[in-house]
Amino acid sequence: MLHKYFPQITQPIPFEGKESKNPLAFKYYNKDQIVGNKTMAEHLRFSVAYWHTMMGTGSDIFGGASIKREWHSASNPIERAKATLEAAFELFQKLGIDFYCFHDRDIAPEGENFSQSCKNLETIVAQAKVLQKETGVKLLWGTANLFSNPIYSQGAGTSPNAKIFALAAAQVKNAIDATKELG
Repeated sequence: MLHKYFPQITQPIPFEGKESKNPLAFKYYNKDQIVGNKTMAEHLRFSVAYWHTMMGTGSDIFGGASIKREWHSASNPIERAKATLEAAFELFQKLGIDFYCFHDRDIAPEGENFSQSCKNLETIVAQAKVLQKETGVKLLWGTANLFSNPIYSQGAGTSPNAKIFALAAAQVKNAIDATKELG
């Protein structure tokens, strides 16, 4: 994996203690410290939330995007998703975080139809599996995004429209399969 998105961070974020003035150091979290009969890392299984960390644009109800991410620059949605995944795994390593979590539509773009969305997810899951093996970072959990697409405005699993309900169920099944594939 090429380390190109965060060149200013050259090593994982270290534990330096509460007296440290280093803004890129843990002050209280020491992953190797034993608490009870486990390390802090075993007690506190931190994960990076993909949707906030990698997909966030700084927008809110008062205005549009205020953050431009280098990994979002590709015009092709699947290439943009691949670049985002590479940036994510670079960040996970540099943070020294062992886990990540995602919604299906955050790691893989929605396609023009459900079949294309499934293919997009399969493509990105295959790349994520390779990156997990290379880095040792694991998936803590994955789930289906059943709230961003306007077709779910009347509910997904509670939709009064049988076709929408069936689509939501199929999307959940694919997200479960992706999560299982990634461990």
